[in-house]
Amino acid sequence: MDNFEQSTISRLSALEEKAKHTDNKIDSLEERTNVIGRIATLVEQQVEINKDSQAQSREQFSTLNEMSNSLKNLSKSYEKLDNRVEILERSDSTRKIDPSQFTKDLVFKVLPSVIATIVAAWLLIHFGLK
Repeated sequence: MDNFEQSTISRLSALEEKAKHTDNKIDSLEERTNVIGRIATLVEQQVEINKDSQAQSREQFSTLNEMSNSLKNLSKSYEKLDNRVEILERSDSTRKIDPSQFTKDLVFKVLPSVIATIVAAWLLIHFGLK
């Protein structure tokens, strides 16, 4: 074999090695490309999930605000009711009948009126002014 053939064979072997190495690189890149495609799909799904989560969070925030307002209104209503009950309790304590005062009123106001009415009726009957 001459030098040319050996040189051609060695160059051909080197080219085959390079081709094998290039094939390996291409296979590796294809796998990475597939992985990137899966990652892109997962990212899109995650974006949709995040949008749904944000919408739910907004709804929950709105609901919590409404609940807070309702509780504030309930608290105000309770305070008003408490004030009204307090006023009623105070007025109820002033309405209680004092037995000694009741007896005084009966003796000095009602009994004289009854006695005067009986005397007037007796006088009318006695003097004939029917």
